[in-house]
Amino acid sequence: MLFQWGMGRQKKQINDRVKQEGPDHSGEATDVPQEPMSAELAVNLDIIRQTTGQSSDVVIRRFSLGQEKQINAAIVFVDGLVDEKHVYEFLLTPLLEASFPLSLTEKESFPWIEQKLAAVGGVKHVIDWEHLFLELFSGETIILLDGVPSAVSASTKGGQYRAIEEPQTQLAVRGPREGFTESLRANTAMIRRRIKNPNLWLETMQIGTVTQTDVAIMYIKGIANDEVIEEVRARLRRIDTDSVLESGYIEQLIEDQTFTTFPTIYHTERPDVVAANLLEGRIAILIQGTPFILIVPALFIQFFQAVEDYYSRFDIATALRFLRVLIFFSRSSRPLFILLRRRSIKK
Repeated sequence: MLFQWGMGRQKKQINDRVKQEGPDHSGEATDVPQEPMSAELAVNLDIIRQTTGQSSDVVIRRFSLGQEKQINAAIVFVDGLVDEKHVYEFLLTPLLEASFPLSLTEKESFPWIEQKLAAVGGVKHVIDWEHLFLELFSGETIILLDGVPSAVSASTKGGQYRAIEEPQTQLAVRGPREGFTESLRANTAMIRRRIKNPNLWLETMQIGTVTQTDVAIMYIKGIANDEVIEEVRARLRRIDTDSVLESGYIEQLIEDQTFTTFPTIYHTERPDVVAANLLEGRIAILIQGTPFILIVPALFIQFFQAVEDYYSRFDIATALRFLRVLIFFSRSSRPLFILLRRRSIKK
């Protein structure tokens, strides 16, 4: 209760100096502008409002920097994508309490803000609108200064995510009980906890001209085949689509065009399975917004492997896998044998 009261008091003090602008839905949404950012704060804020269609979850807060000379500034963030406590405590408070230099030039403003926001981390210089909106809708907070034709983004990602739970599609009697979530960063962290090696490399890109979904490939350098890595990278870059909402989108767009009914890409929601496949030289494809991770390349025998096989003796696991294959083919060919037998009886 004491902590909550303290945060409430701090938030009230900040709100005394910060003006939150209410939504105005009188305009129409437009495409991302191609012209450079303006040096006027009011013009930049108007462009943000028009481009986002006056969306009520896009929060704009105006405030003043400096003690002797007041410099108009503003922060912009998307409600629900940021940690609001982080914004107030580590971003707004240091800026409001700082003494803004009177002779600060445009080139010096970014290092000054970066120094004041050392506790926030992930501070980037934004010089165009496309980069600004990508940062904004990725959960970053945008800082704009009057007289500066650029912006600064600070890492304040937050929001609500589903807690780590036991996966429902791949239950195991023996083994870890945690499964992937819809958070890309939480998923990569679960893999890194199992493979603490600097050769575990991660590459991230955005796919989908509208959704701009974060897609990452993870592999162990030196174990994974370089040609396969480059092929996966090239297939992902060739994807031309408006949206990616689940890993199934990526799976259908990069798989081999074959007539087989068997899947050519393996998917799982277990971190231990992904870690084991990475150690075998395969590549993992992770997509923001889904707990299902794609594994490439996939072998036919993989689909007969149970989670417990990783934690059993080699001979027992191999025998069980062979038994599953035998049962699969016997059950699949049973209708054919019944049909042939009936025909032979009729004769």
